[in-house]
Order: sequence, then structure tokens, then C-alpha cells
Amino acid sequence: MKKIYIITTYTGTVLSYLIRNISKTPYAHVSIALNQELNPMYSFGRLNPKTPIFAGFVEENINEGLYAIRTNTMCRVYSLEVTELQYERLYENIMVVSNSRKSYDYDIMALIYLSINKPREADYKYVCSHFVADMLKKSGLNIFDKEPCAIRPNDFYDLAHLTLEYEGLLSKYNALEHSYIPIVAEI
Repeated sequence: MKKIYIITTYTGTVLSYLIRNISKTPYAHVSIALNQELNPMYSFGRLNPKTPIFAGFVEENINEGLYAIRTNTMCRVYSLEVTELQYERLYENIMVVSNSRKSYDYDIMALIYLSINKPREADYKYVCSHFVADMLKKSGLNIFDKEPCAIRPNDFYDLAHLTLEYEGLLSKYNALEHSYIPIVAEI
């Protein structure tokens, strides 16, 4: 068995504030990582850390890009045990998107649709939660009872299939220090 990691974050940007208020949950963004160090985290989000105007497939790192600017980013890091085959499929599915990232766009309209509880699926378009849920489903990890395009960031919050490994400042996350002891911080 292997572990993968799902990371929910709240950066405090205007867009994350709006998403958080619409979804009524502390976290507004979701990423997926294939290692305990969370390097890299894969998602759909801003390509330029200083503006949300240009967005798409991103490889995020804890101390780079938006997270280097927003050092007060709060997070929850969850783990999920997977088989070797599921892990390999997940890696391959993420690499399909990564290798053709210019063909994919951030689905800004999906944010509007999700705010009125109407899922939207468009070819080669994702928001963060749809991307993570779709990668999981395509890899044989069916942890939701609805389609990936209907998944919101708050659907990952306290999901029974996930184990909470860490909660606190993303900038303070260090796999060696916390050794899988959850750190809980007030939000």
C-alpha cells in the first residue's frame, strides 16, 4: 500500500474568500500530492501568483508562488491509502493533464454553476475540486457518491475515506516534524 495526499487550503485572497463564503467551509482550494513532502502538489489554479486572471493546471510547492506570498495560508493535509496500481494510475492520469496542460483551461463558469448547486462539465476544463476528484475516479478511487464535476472543496472536509494528518499553516508543514500527528489550529 502507498499513500497519496489531498491538501485543502485557504490563502485569504479575494477569490478564495469568495469561494469560502459560497461553499461555507474553511478551505477554498484543493490539491493532490503523491508524496509525504507534498512536492509538488497538483491542481488547477492561478498560473501567476499575483493575479487570478490567468489560471490552469499548476504544480504547486509549499514555499513558492502564491504560497511564498501568502505565508499565512491555512491548510488541512489528508492521506488516503491506495494500492500500487491505483497509485500508478493516478500518476499516469495526472501526467496526461500535465503533458498537455496547454489544452486545459480553468473553468471559471463552473465556479458560478457550483455556487447555485448546478454541476458543470466541459471538455478540457477544470476547477481544483473537479480536477482532484476526476483524477481519483479515473484511478479507481471512488470516494464520492457524485460525479467529479459536482465536487466542491468542502466535499473533502472531514470525508470518511481520508485521514487528517495535519492542520495549520502550510508554511509550517514539514513531514519530518509532525510525523503524522495532527496539529489542529483555530480557523
